Amino acid sequence: MHAELKLKFTDENHSPFFGPGVAQLFKLIENTGSVRHASEAMDLSYSKAWKMIRCTEKVLGTIIVERNQGGKGGGSAKLTDSGKMLLDKFLTIEKELNAKLEELEEEYLASYK
Repeated sequence: MHAELKLKFTDENHSPFFGPGVAQLFKLIENTGSVRHASEAMDLSYSKAWKMIRCTEKVLGTIIVERNQGGKGGGSAKLTDSGKMLLDKFLTIEKELNAKLEELEEEYLASYK
């Protein structure tokens, strides 16, 4: 038996705007330099990826993904410093929560293993 947590950041109305899916999208944008390639890697529509980005930017009131318009060679995208910081904080909190969860599993669920 194992316990699982799914971390989500919510707005003032408790509506989630950033979680594992958006974090994965942001990591892939950083790795590929493209929203299109990142969304394809996740089997996510391009428009859905942009909806996720715009939602995060709206809630935070800042640009998270810097875009360069395409043309003959195609466009590019990368996380802004704010985007990198958000992703880093999310991943850090997630890592620390999972470490604490492992400790709690040992304390409370060891007898069920």
